Amino acid sequence: MRKVLAAIMIVLMLIPAVGAGKIDGSVTFLSGASQSTMETREVSLALMALVSARDDVNWDIIPDIDALVDELLDNQNQDGGWGYYFNEPSNVLDTAYAVIALTKAYPLMDVWKARDVERAIDSGIDYLLSAKEKNGWGYIPGTPVSCYPTVVALWALGENGYTYNSRTVRDAVRYLESVNASSCEISNYEFLALRVVAYHSTGYPLGNDVADQLKDILLKERMEVKERAMLTYALVLVSPLDLDVARALKMLENEGRSSDDIFYWMNTPSLMSQTEIIASTAFALMALAHPLKVTIPGEVTNPYTMPCRELKYMQNLDGGWGLVLNEPSNEKATYYALLGLEKCYPTNESISKALEWARNAFERDALWVQENGRMSVGYYYALETLLRYNLLSEEEKANAVELIRNAQLDYGLWGNTVLGPQPYETALAVKALLDLGVPANDPLIQAAKEWLLSISNGGWGTHVTTPHFSYMLKPDVLTTITVLEALENVATPEELEPHLQWLMDQRINGGWAYWKAYYVWQENREYPGTPSVELTVRATDLLLRYGYNYTSETLDFVMNARDSGLIRNKPIETANAVLYLCRFQYIPPVSLNDVRAALDSDIFEVIAPGMDNESVAEIVNRLSDTFSGGFIAANGTGIGEGSYIVLSNFSGYSIRAYNPYLSFHIDGDNVTVGNVTVPLNKSVVLIPGKTPEGVVLFVFYEPENEGIAKEVFTTGFIKYIGGSAMVLVVENGRIKVIAVG
Repeated sequence: MRKVLAAIMIVLMLIPAVGAGKIDGSVTFLSGASQSTMETREVSLALMALVSARDDVNWDIIPDIDALVDELLDNQNQDGGWGYYFNEPSNVLDTAYAVIALTKAYPLMDVWKARDVERAIDSGIDYLLSAKEKNGWGYIPGTPVSCYPTVVALWALGENGYTYNSRTVRDAVRYLESVNASSCEISNYEFLALRVVAYHSTGYPLGNDVADQLKDILLKERMEVKERAMLTYALVLVSPLDLDVARALKMLENEGRSSDDIFYWMNTPSLMSQTEIIASTAFALMALAHPLKVTIPGEVTNPYTMPCRELKYMQNLDGGWGLVLNEPSNEKATYYALLGLEKCYPTNESISKALEWARNAFERDALWVQENGRMSVGYYYALETLLRYNLLSEEEKANAVELIRNAQLDYGLWGNTVLGPQPYETALAVKALLDLGVPANDPLIQAAKEWLLSISNGGWGTHVTTPHFSYMLKPDVLTTITVLEALENVATPEELEPHLQWLMDQRINGGWAYWKAYYVWQENREYPGTPSVELTVRATDLLLRYGYNYTSETLDFVMNARDSGLIRNKPIETANAVLYLCRFQYIPPVSLNDVRAALDSDIFEVIAPGMDNESVAEIVNRLSDTFSGGFIAANGTGIGEGSYIVLSNFSGYSIRAYNPYLSFHIDGDNVTVGNVTVPLNKSVVLIPGKTPEGVVLFVFYEPENEGIAKEVFTTGFIKYIGGSAMVLVVENGRIKVIAVG
């Protein structure tokens, strides 16, 4: 044994530098040290650990795994078992360890070696079953039952599909439950750890109290390093990752030792005990590698996908689009559909047909305006279509100006002879004249402005003029937006401010409807309006030009409208959805795994507007000690193009621009993240985001949970983040972690 330990210490000095991390370093150590031991148990434990960590290093360790598998296969005895050392008589304990190791390695073998491994496992299990006494196993067949070989044999059977329904398993469990831990040949803590691992492998029910017991021991008691490694491995098997598990893992890490680029764990050397360097390192590596296993997300569809195909397929045979699918072509619908197709995949045929239809509609509508002496919506949109494609000659433009002027009811006013001047028709005429090149200071346009501003301090709607008085019916959003668009370069922002405020007050359910609410007299009841994509996009664009930003909220609304079918078979709605979604750059899917990887490479600014400077400094220091990236406290609260960690209250930042894939919204006292809904005041939420040059980690919390938010970083929990998002929620005095799927 002394020769083996001496060889291991030589290996410590000779192993080449491969990786600087604790997992990299311990993989490197076990790959080398396991080649220098002849103990079946140590080779088996090293093999288990390397298998568990194979995906957590950036080089191929399958050759090292293959070498250890070959070693076990070559040294299996004829009776199917293994001895303490290679080529020694078989015993239950070492056979059980070898069976566990080969079972874990089996899925990684090629088809030929897998057959050999399967035969070796079957022979090993046959040996264990034949060696069983009435209620357990001794070290060798025919000897008194003992707790150590029994618990490891139970683990081996569990790894091979034996469950609590098996009489063999039930017998062993009854024995292990009855035995006094202090009489076991291994320490109480080692026995507890192996018992939890063995029960877990067989599916034996373990209550939450077992995980709590392990946490209490690991966080409060003193113990040998190997015991800590074994108990921590048992804990990560039976408990989801939470702050206490993170604390336990951090304590285990702190017990490790490094030498150049290798990392290992060992008991404190003494005359009466061994350092157990391979066993300690193997269990520690299995514990540390376990929480890092994450599910690779499937392919994600671009969230900003535009409904282009739907828009194109709604084109009528005559080249235009109707207000609804299969309805006669309409000037407004065709105008918006053409704008939308420009952002998609315009085909010459589709556009040519549409423009031909628009030209015919323009001529037809011009004749109608001339004959009826009033402005029409159809004429306005046909005119705007031809102007956009530069299809009107200067003579035609001049004729259009003259036509619109001649359609006035009074100087600067357009409408109809029944109700009188109308804000909507007047606004359309003003917009058309401006687009035709009439200057904003033209007396005609100024007269229209004065009249429009004089009849309302808020919104505009249908206006009624009688010989004795005039009044306006209920203002609507469509008319108001159209008037504000027309007056944008005619009136001052101060003149328009009360009207902008009215427009903002009409917002409902994330968007704008024709009316925020409407009254049904027959039912004597008021109903909320249904927001439309057209009005919502137009209102958002208009308000943004005056400094009111609803961009993120409107993005949510438009995406939901697209996905819910609200825009189906409606060309104007579909086209406006295209026009809005096309503005947003496609953001690749992002997960907490991406953030975790960036912590070792990027420079992060830490933004924490509600946290004191001392706490921020502590978080920055812990991050700097834990990861290879750079971390600095930010001077401001804005998110730029680099990488950021943002600690904020739930309403402090919108995540949509940084992670459009994740559903995140607050409803009263609850917050919903993906498929998880939890109380706001009991939760801390971790959400990943993407910037042009980096990533963002959002840590949202309420003030009463600031301590938990800090512990995400101070306990080392941050090292184990993964998945789409994570929710930490306080339940019964403990902090539960929910992975968002």
